[in-house]
Amino acid sequence: MKASRLQSSRRVVLLLLMVLSLLGSGRSAHADEVRFYMKFSGARLRTQPSGIAPLGAPVAYDATYAVIGRTTDGMWLQLQVAGATGWLPRGFGDVQGNVDTLPLTKPVAPPMPKNSSRTALPKWIGVTARGKGVLQQGIKAGRDGRMFTIAGDSNAQWPMLLGLQVGGQIDVAQSQPVLRTMLARFEPSLAHVSVAVGGGFRAADMFDVSFPQKPATCQPAEGVFACELRLSNASIVFIQLGTGDRFAWKEYEPTYRAMLDTALVANVLPVLFTKADEMESYQGGAPMGYLNDVVRKLAAEYQLPLVEFFDATRDLPTVPNPDLPDRPFIQHGLHDEWGYYFHLTEQGRTLKLVCMLQALDALTRA
Repeated sequence: MKASRLQSSRRVVLLLLMVLSLLGSGRSAHADEVRFYMKFSGARLRTQPSGIAPLGAPVAYDATYAVIGRTTDGMWLQLQVAGATGWLPRGFGDVQGNVDTLPLTKPVAPPMPKNSSRTALPKWIGVTARGKGVLQQGIKAGRDGRMFTIAGDSNAQWPMLLGLQVGGQIDVAQSQPVLRTMLARFEPSLAHVSVAVGGGFRAADMFDVSFPQKPATCQPAEGVFACELRLSNASIVFIQLGTGDRFAWKEYEPTYRAMLDTALVANVLPVLFTKADEMESYQGGAPMGYLNDVVRKLAAEYQLPLVEFFDATRDLPTVPNPDLPDRPFIQHGLHDEWGYYFHLTEQGRTLKLVCMLQALDALTRA
């Protein structure tokens, strides 16, 4: 009995010494653990690090999960969720801890699919011979033919556009098999978070080398636009920009033109998008339709692909407000925000993603 008590006492002393040692070194028992904090709701894990892999367990908003692996490109994290494991793009939240300690997995890149049976393109998708030529020239020059990227404002932010598809909140390919082919063809693009997209971003911000939201991955002399073209090595860039919250519409055309010139010199094909809203006219004093007319003018002048997203959204349903007949809750895929319409609804964002895939379909047709 005395020997047993003595052994027990020794174990207690050893445990106390271990705890004191950890405290003395400033470490915790979880110093090497990597955690992921989820900032968005509705997403689910993927069974593999791929935006088209089967869906797994749901990931709760405002929850923190253990991270047990990552892909070599750093875009995907392997999480433990409710007793299961699966993959989630890093763009859905924040990482706490040193990811360099995690096991590495190669991202899944499905074989380049053959073109499936194709339907007629809608009238709002316009692709030019020059656009196809620029794309092929860029790929020959070393641009990644499976990568597209975006330069855009809040309506193009990753969690609320590409992330909706990758996280399983929407499936744009349910009714059109060709869109699933495009998702597979450009799968490496789906988890990529562009540094040239953000809330309030305007065309002029793309070249501001001292832009406060420029990430550390950019070089000192780079604006976020040139930085994104370099980091992504994309062959296509979708330009989905307004003037942010500052309504500096008079600078829009020269800066937009500079974006086109920069992309073309870098062997990247710009695909132009018109806007669904008229915020610069309602609040900033621009003539009605001014920004979209600039986009159309430049698309024609440079002979580049144009997506008439403004036209596409005219067909979206209106949700009336019984208390304010002149101010519906939703119109043209846009929310009513104090009498103005700027931010896209989920239906509007889904349509934007469909238009992007339809443009990719048109560009890759023989």
